[in-house]
Amino acid sequence: MIKRIRVIGLGVGHPDHLTRAAVAALNTVDVFLLAEIGEGAAARRAAQRALCAEIVPANHGHRFVEVTRQRTEADSETSSPAYDRGEAALGGRVEASVAALGQAGPREVTLGLLTWGDPALARATLGLANGLAAHFHADVEVTPGPEAPQLLAAAHRIPLGGDGADVRLISGQRLVDSYEPAMGDAVVVGDDRLQCLELSDLFPDLELYWGANFGTPDEVLVSGRLSEVADELRAAHSRAAEAPGWVLDAYVLRPPAGESGQPSPSWPTVDSLSDGVLTLRPMTTADWDLLLAENNNDEAMKWGFTAERMTEQGARQAAARAVRDWRSGRAARFAMVDVASGVRVGMISVLRMGPPEVAVIGYGVLPEFRGRGLTVRALELLVDWAFATTSIARLELGHKLDNVASGVVASRAGFVREGVLAGRLKNPDGTFSDEVSYARLRPGRSVGSAT
Repeated sequence: MIKRIRVIGLGVGHPDHLTRAAVAALNTVDVFLLAEIGEGAAARRAAQRALCAEIVPANHGHRFVEVTRQRTEADSETSSPAYDRGEAALGGRVEASVAALGQAGPREVTLGLLTWGDPALARATLGLANGLAAHFHADVEVTPGPEAPQLLAAAHRIPLGGDGADVRLISGQRLVDSYEPAMGDAVVVGDDRLQCLELSDLFPDLELYWGANFGTPDEVLVSGRLSEVADELRAAHSRAAEAPGWVLDAYVLRPPAGESGQPSPSWPTVDSLSDGVLTLRPMTTADWDLLLAENNNDEAMKWGFTAERMTEQGARQAAARAVRDWRSGRAARFAMVDVASGVRVGMISVLRMGPPEVAVIGYGVLPEFRGRGLTVRALELLVDWAFATTSIARLELGHKLDNVASGVVASRAGFVREGVLAGRLKNPDGTFSDEVSYARLRPGRSVGSAT
């Protein structure tokens, strides 16, 4: 009767990758379930058998059960087997595994699932283990092993996420369409097609660190500028494929110094901006109620884009996002505070969007505080701060054609009306309104003329 399921990490299959805990766990298994499917499954199952034969004594009394089934479309969605995708696919694997196991003997208490250092394979194995645990009413114990990204970094003697850059695990298939240097270190495991080479023209200066068969006598490593190592990489990949057993390769793409990290600089740190009548301070998570009130009043709804009111959850998320947006450089959002009373009266934001050094301003004041010139004061404070502390050279804002009051505010704050954009802003009823656009340029900025 199966009462315990052990998931045991193997690294890439070399005995030296096994931890003491993994060796001990292997020697407690009564039934090894070899459930590998998809491309390379036969080689992986053979490698698992060979590793167990080296570690577990023959007289231990264990047995092996292999599970095979027809490969489905779900298995071929990425270069790594994706057979844990979807409840139906996982349910089919659980059923096939239970059928292959048959009636467990009275001494067969511990079921072993072996997993490799490929995160996609590990995820699939854990999904199967949890499904089997539900069937047998068994406990799941996981003994981790080193994963390919760790082994890759060690082989090349590099840290992942050097100089504080982000580290992102991504499939080879998604790499071509979604990679940007701002990702930092992009790590790919199991890319038989070497799809990184499709990026060599677009990002020729990327640094590549590739390897296969880590820690074994057949280990192969390649490093260098992506545009310069294509032939060497293909040759090394072919040599690795000719080695006995199953091949697990991985690589990291690293942008040149200065090209990774945040796409925009963080906004300058500021405690508050004030003219003695109005104070602007950075929004915090505690300002969710201000967001809720400003977005849901009748005037805001009239000039907004949707008829749906903001929920408390939406307001809390938006307030929390404001803190992150400030750090990422996307937006600087301020709460507007009346100095005399200390009451929050509205909010104003500046967002980096469009061409370089251009930002867009948005604002809103609670109905009971309108008509006191507070928005003009907020605009003047924000404009002076943005031009004094950032490289922004042009600030823009706009309003729906019929929102005359907003246009008066913009003009009083020194913004120049530039034109009307037809049908640009959506109305709550699904129609579209024209937008009146305004701008202010950094003082002293030279403006070229078209010829």
